[in-house]
Amino acid sequence: MNRAIFLITFIIALTGCFPYIVMTEPKINLIVKDSDGRLVDQAHVVLATILKDGKMTQTYKSQYTENGMAYFDIRKSLTLNMGTNRQYFWSICISKEGYKLQTHTIKDQSNLEIHLEKLQDFEVNQKCPTHIRRVER
Repeated sequence: MNRAIFLITFIIALTGCFPYIVMTEPKINLIVKDSDGRLVDQAHVVLATILKDGKMTQTYKSQYTENGMAYFDIRKSLTLNMGTNRQYFWSICISKEGYKLQTHTIKDQSNLEIHLEKLQDFEVNQKCPTHIRRVER
C-alpha cells in the first residue's frame, strides 16, 4: 500500500500535474440605484466569466434585482495544473428598459453600488448578452 502511494506521488511529481483550488466566480454584492438614488427593482444583471487557458471561453450567469439588490456567491473548483496558464476574468452587465446599459470589470470579491442613467428615448431597449460563446484562438 505504501509503495502504491509513493508511486502515485512520484508519477504526479514527474508530470508536473498537481491539484489546486481556483476561484471560478467571485462573491459580488450589488446595489442598483437610479440617478435620483432610488433602488431599481427587476434590473437584469449578468455576470460574464471569461476563462483563458490557451483558448477563450465565456459563460454567463444572470438574475434580476430584488429591491435593487443582487448577489452572486463565490464558486471554487479543484483543478489540475497541467502547465497551462489558466486565468479567470469577470465583468458584470446591468440593464433595464428605459435606462442606459452599464458594464463593469470585476477583479475579485466586490461590493458595488451602480447608478443607472435614464435614457431620453424610452423605446430603446438595451440588453446584456446572455448566451454562451466559445472563441477558438
